[in-house]
Amino acid sequence: MSIQASKSAGYAIILVNLKTGESRILNDLLVKAGKKGVESIPAWNWSPEGDKIAISYGNTEKSSLAVYDANAGAFEYLPRTTNYISTGLVLWHINGKALDYISEYPSNQLSLFRYNTVSKKVKPIKKMTQKEFQQFWKLDKYIQAS
Repeated sequence: MSIQASKSAGYAIILVNLKTGESRILNDLLVKAGKKGVESIPAWNWSPEGDKIAISYGNTEKSSLAVYDANAGAFEYLPRTTNYISTGLVLWHINGKALDYISEYPSNQLSLFRYNTVSKKVKPIKKMTQKEFQQFWKLDKYIQAS
């Protein structure tokens, strides 16, 4: 289970193992792994299997993405195609082999990207309008792989 908690600068994600009661704060785990500028985790989504959580993390100037494997306790960091300012949405494909995310760069310019979990590559899909971005919020929990 995951809980998003508001803090002084952004959001923290707390993972709770419902069987053991153990909890982990993803923001702290990123810092412990050597990541800098981890003020917030504004966007996140569990994989269809429920064992991995895709997150965007960073501060007001820079957004990065990672997938945390809750069973292994390890991060996989997504390659960056550009210097994202922010990432507002992360969505898994229903087959768990890809995820889409919408990031901003440059300022007020949104683009849809796709990360293939098998090839470990990111591909830009299309530039998006604010209206298109809002339509993605209406999608169900998982999107179909195309």
